[in-house]
Amino acid sequence: MSRIAIVSDSHGRYDNLSAFRKQLGHIDALWHLGDCADDAPEIARALNCGYVCVRGNCDPFSDAPLKTIIDWHGKRFLLLHGHTVSGRLNLLYLAKEQRCDAVLFGHSHVASVECVENIWLINPGSLSRPRSSTGPSMALLLLEDGEFEVRLLFAR
Repeated sequence: MSRIAIVSDSHGRYDNLSAFRKQLGHIDALWHLGDCADDAPEIARALNCGYVCVRGNCDPFSDAPLKTIIDWHGKRFLLLHGHTVSGRLNLLYLAKEQRCDAVLFGHSHVASVECVENIWLINPGSLSRPRSSTGPSMALLLLEDGEFEVRLLFAR
């Protein structure tokens, strides 16, 4: 089984990562969805894993791409921050155009997971500046035998 930590909108603050450690367990990779993509190496080091990141609207000097596609264990994931695509429907269309099983995005600072027309829309929320009463959040993606499950995690 592969375990991937998904974060977004860390904005230079990831000190509360320790609040997620017990829920995360062993992590194989980190996918950072922008707004301080430069935090990705440090977060990955803390999780003892490799990472992939994309650039957000608060990453003007980052070398990270605006979007990337990852093929992992028979599934195809589109990663982007979300500021260049407006609305859930456009995210869905973009994922379909790219033949992706899921689109992972941030920007709103509000965690959500939903499946629309067999495409998963996954937003881990914000690691440091949540815009909901649930507090700081991230997501855990579990992949095994061509199937995956997403769990939203909240700081405890």
